[in-house]
Amino acid sequence: MASSCELSKLAYSKIILHAFKYPHTAVNGVLLANEGSSNHSVKYVDAIPLFHHNLGLAPMLEVALMQIDSYCRTAGLVIAGYYHASEAVAEMSPDIVSQRICEKIAEYFPSACLVLINNRQLAKQMTHTSLSVVQYCDGGKWKVKDKENFKILPNNDTALDSVSSLLSKKLYKKLVDFDDHFDDISQDWLNVKLKSMID
Repeated sequence: MASSCELSKLAYSKIILHAFKYPHTAVNGVLLANEGSSNHSVKYVDAIPLFHHNLGLAPMLEVALMQIDSYCRTAGLVIAGYYHASEAVAEMSPDIVSQRICEKIAEYFPSACLVLINNRQLAKQMTHTSLSVVQYCDGGKWKVKDKENFKILPNNDTALDSVSSLLSKKLYKKLVDFDDHFDDISQDWLNVKLKSMID
């Protein structure tokens, strides 16, 4: 089990932008880490937004994960975690679909974390990270990670300021998830243009 979990500014920004773009529905995505990441410390370097409709629809999920896995192999990355925002504002526990997907990821990356978005704390001027992190443990239980074992890089204040700036510019409208991509394959699920605005 990982002793710490770090989220890059890029990964954090894409998670929050995804939740902001579709505030009326649940959203999900996968978290990417560098290949060869240790089991003691996981640094998520990117997030790939998956869906805002039919989060657990197996054929669509399978196609998306195959494309992401192909990209990861060429970029020296691995699928190492999962994020989820419920459509219910007060819901902060993983649903069965999130649990199953993250359990599957943990088969290949044992330190996988499930990042839950706290919809109540989302605001155009972010003052809280709005995230809770749980990790799959032996015995099939989910354990919440201590705040000391989870951080956003370079630091929380910088990340909060950066994402607040992105939100004020309404850049969440530019974010593309796989639902968008499947509707129009010319839309880039890697969000290369958006990434350059975040970096």
